[in-house]
Amino acid sequence: MHLRSIALMVAAATCGIVPARAAHAQVLELPEARQGYFLSVGPHFTMSKVWMDNERYGVWPGYEVGLHFGQMVTHRFGLGLQVHNGASKGDAQTAVTFGLELEAQWALRPRLAVHASAGIDTFSVRADDGKDKSLRGAAGSGYSLGLSYSWFFTHRLSGGWAVTPRIDARLVPGSDTKVLVGVVGLEIAWWSGLPRNQLELPSSEAYKVKKK
Repeated sequence: MHLRSIALMVAAATCGIVPARAAHAQVLELPEARQGYFLSVGPHFTMSKVWMDNERYGVWPGYEVGLHFGQMVTHRFGLGLQVHNGASKGDAQTAVTFGLELEAQWALRPRLAVHASAGIDTFSVRADDGKDKSLRGAAGSGYSLGLSYSWFFTHRLSGGWAVTPRIDARLVPGSDTKVLVGVVGLEIAWWSGLPRNQLELPSSEAYKVKKK
């Protein structure tokens, strides 16, 4: 799939799933790092267990690049998109993967979040040798469940930059091909934070705002 097509799909989906906060309905929130809009990207290591054409294959190691972006809609709940693209190899076969999923997250603690997503995933397989070079695999629904933790290396009242390790399990239940993927990743994340007029500030910080 061309990068331009992917970008258009992502842009169209984002317009529909990440609602803007209505100014008149704002509730002041205590300052935290994981607030506002977010964007994270980074490499992932994958291990894929493959069932294909009534045969059970071994575990195929691989890699992918993951991209996540969206917005915290409430204090604990966020919505966004995740896009991943990569490859894996095993049993003299090579697989190319791609996914575009709607992702929800729930902050269990200020830095710890659980993620769940559903969308479109593909797992396209081609033999490395032999006469049969036909493309096989799965294309359809994909589901993921994961956990992430954010270590912030900037010191802002709200938002900032973070290193985010995460683990995920992904299932692509195709008709002839089923794939269960374990994912371990390390991403760099940026959080926009909330403006001061949406934060519940201590008196010392609120006074600074009034002076400006």
